[in-house]
Amino acid sequence: MDQLRPSFWWTLLGCFAFLGFLIYGASLGNGFVRWDDGLLIYENPAIRGINFANLKTIFTTYDPELYIPVTLFSYQLDFLISGTNAGFYHFHSLLLHILNATLIVWVLRLLTKNTWVSVVTGLFFLIHPLHTEAVAWASGRKDVLSTLLILLSVGFSLQRTRKMYLLSLGTFALALLAKVTVLTLPAILILIALIQKRKLNQKFWKQLLPYIGLSVLFAIIAFYGKTGVIDSSTPIEKLLIAPLSTVFYLQKLFVPTGLAVIYPFVGTVELLSARILIPIILCVILLIWGLRNMKRNRTAFFCLAFFAITLSPSLLNFSKGDFLYFASDRYAYIPSIGILYLVSSFLYYAWKRKQNTGGVILLSIFCILCILSVKQSLVWANSEALFTHNIKHYPQAHTAHNNLGNIYRTRNEISEAIDFYKESLRLSKEFGRGSSALYGQSKILSNLASAYRVQGDSALGLDTASQAIELNAKNSHAFLQKGIILGTLGNYAQAESAYLHAINLKPNFTTAKINLGSLYINLGRHEEAVELLEGAVSENPYYPQTFYNLAAAYKKVGRNRESLESYKKAVELQPAFVAARINLGILYAERKKIDLAIEQFTEALKYDPDNSRALSALRQLGVL
Repeated sequence: MDQLRPSFWWTLLGCFAFLGFLIYGASLGNGFVRWDDGLLIYENPAIRGINFANLKTIFTTYDPELYIPVTLFSYQLDFLISGTNAGFYHFHSLLLHILNATLIVWVLRLLTKNTWVSVVTGLFFLIHPLHTEAVAWASGRKDVLSTLLILLSVGFSLQRTRKMYLLSLGTFALALLAKVTVLTLPAILILIALIQKRKLNQKFWKQLLPYIGLSVLFAIIAFYGKTGVIDSSTPIEKLLIAPLSTVFYLQKLFVPTGLAVIYPFVGTVELLSARILIPIILCVILLIWGLRNMKRNRTAFFCLAFFAITLSPSLLNFSKGDFLYFASDRYAYIPSIGILYLVSSFLYYAWKRKQNTGGVILLSIFCILCILSVKQSLVWANSEALFTHNIKHYPQAHTAHNNLGNIYRTRNEISEAIDFYKESLRLSKEFGRGSSALYGQSKILSNLASAYRVQGDSALGLDTASQAIELNAKNSHAFLQKGIILGTLGNYAQAESAYLHAINLKPNFTTAKINLGSLYINLGRHEEAVELLEGAVSENPYYPQTFYNLAAAYKKVGRNRESLESYKKAVELQPAFVAARINLGILYAERKKIDLAIEQFTEALKYDPDNSRALSALRQLGVL
């Protein structure tokens, strides 16, 4: 990679890999979490296979806010290898993180020629707890992947040959396609040139121009995806929250405790409040100190400038409509390199003067960071662990309460789910932001309506769904809940109207189409059910419940072969789908394929040992 022997780099990579797997090994058993993982991975049709249609989708759409086709392509590769096995996605992200730590050593070695500082910086980067969100969260792939590519781009640019220049541009373009926040690279290249005392002549600017062009292009693309987030806060709020976020990241880099996925800002954003004013003062002090050291201490200036430049694109991304979230750990993934380099440089000089003292400090920091990273990586074990941890440290995060309500509702622990929804609603009403809060409250109410329905209180569920619609007439999920409840009450015409309204608001709303298809089957409108559900399958061919309902509709119209194939597809997508296995077994039995029927009933019992239908079928077939 440079004048150091290849054996050095292979040894370094091996040591980093050993340490990375030692820290994150247990977290490779983590599952997906209900925090974008469904949207990007296990419920995303676009990553299920590498074909022209899926490639077209990832290169022509947002996610829905970010334009990240290269990241989505990496998920396509993961799916091709492992399907939706969460462990492999975590494994892939960990490999990228290990490579990033190694590349940091390479880039800093090229820049400074100081092997000790470069290695220690890479080591700190590898083990720092603030990075666990990017590594242990499957949806954090865009951060680790874009960092890999941008480090390659910087490293190639430092070689200063025509071939390396073209490679640098190419990897920069790929980095932008992985996540657009790396668009600050032109500013970083200027910063590097200043530190190296290179002349910013015509040749330099001519070489920099393509980088600037790519940055501007992707900034425009990003703007259209982030319009909603950008518009959800005022310019003065952006200006005042940015220093708070900056100081928060610096604090967590030095004291990485109390980390969480959601950091809510509650209260009013006012200049004279201590929470806003103190960070502004600290940022001004750091700015003055950095500028004063521009010539006297180039390392300090470079580190602070690198941190500020690479963090800047994320400072506009704190608002989520109804609430302010002033930080996310993953946003500090690249910026942390500057501060970690500064710390490593300080330790290097301490080590040179007093080797024993420097060594003890380094070892102590190493052990503390490793322990904290192991603990933090396991916070991402599952959705319940993630949001329970969040509430422990930030109890006013209403989104965490709402998500825990969803988890408990899915587990049919309805009383607990209702309590979480009510607390989420209370927090939203108390701390929500104006009219935007109404949309958040509408979502919570539609979830609460679902919980009341499952609890058996249809009247309260219907009233709650209606409240959700009053707050936001475009809440398709509220119309879905209203349709389900009306259907259980026997108001079929009104239920159909509610489902159609939900689909009109959200044309690809698979769940609404499944429920409407089921309603049509119950009403004897079988051909309409078939047409609707076939359309739903073509839009999302990876939803097992759609194939299950379609199989039932096919059966009603006498299309038995297609019914059997649809049940098979449902089982293929969800092996634990007991009802689909039983119906598939019945169809096999009707076709005198007894061995296949027995296989399905037996498999059903593996997932539900007391299932009466499977046991009865096996008795009739003479197995039991």
